[in-house]
Amino acid sequence: MRAVTAPAVRARDARKRRASIAREASARASRETETNPPRSKTAAYEQAHLAIVKGLEGTMKRREGGSTKRKSGRTKKTTRARLAVELPVSDGSDEGMVEMAVGTLGDLASDATCVFGSAKACAIASGDEGVRFESVSVDDAWGVVEAGAREGVVALVGVPADRVEAAMKKCKAASGRPVVGVNVEWAHAGDGGLANAMDRQQKGIDDQPMSDVEEFTHSFVVVYSFLPLSIQATMFGSTLEGAVFKCVRGGAPAGSPWRILVKENGEFEQVGAMQRRPEQADLESALYNSIAAKSQVNQVVGKASGFMRGLFNRDK
Repeated sequence: MRAVTAPAVRARDARKRRASIAREASARASRETETNPPRSKTAAYEQAHLAIVKGLEGTMKRREGGSTKRKSGRTKKTTRARLAVELPVSDGSDEGMVEMAVGTLGDLASDATCVFGSAKACAIASGDEGVRFESVSVDDAWGVVEAGAREGVVALVGVPADRVEAAMKKCKAASGRPVVGVNVEWAHAGDGGLANAMDRQQKGIDDQPMSDVEEFTHSFVVVYSFLPLSIQATMFGSTLEGAVFKCVRGGAPAGSPWRILVKENGEFEQVGAMQRRPEQADLESALYNSIAAKSQVNQVVGKASGFMRGLFNRDK
């Protein structure tokens, strides 16, 4: 057996330390990204792209492993991933829509199909030699044959609420391919349909069949959302800048909370977090509580309460 020299041991230990430091740095960066909103449009695209990649990891592994069979011999149905990302739009033009698709898809673009809600945006993307994904308008004739030419993501980009059914038909034609909604314009809770199911149960209609369009509309799971807010806090005589932020960095998307942020001295601070999409009342409560907690009146009351508690404690 060949003896291991001291220099070799030191070199091996150094490699292990470097690998450990790299893993810790990667994990720390991931945690920071999950809690820190983007500072630029490019950063938002990068965060959204990574969230999509993380959200698709399980689906891609199942696809690479091939179809699985149950003990009965029947093929097990693969769950189709329907993810969604929500980004702030500073440029609502058709050119801006194409830029958002390119930035969000990143290296997923080479085998992807983008279904644009705007025919003009589709034409711009199709005529750009630098665009690698296939471009289709939501109203184009695009069926099973065309959809079968690629295997990557089908991205619904800026599809309006009145074209949900057309988008659904595109996704059915591409059955088996993962779907990502990029700033789709219909309302949904972003939880894959759980909130809608509970709402149907509360209304006593859960035993009634759900239409294909309703099921499709609520089937998306949000893996990334950054929605800046401007709140006019008339009670306190100020305008408050806030945001709702969610960024999935691994695991089940439901495990990543929706964070309610308020900007203080140029930096966002978290003032609340929820496992479901915050509603207007949730935002108002979190934001107003944040202002109230920092108001001079409450600070004086808090100090007075502490002083009185100190007096009572000394009397005991």
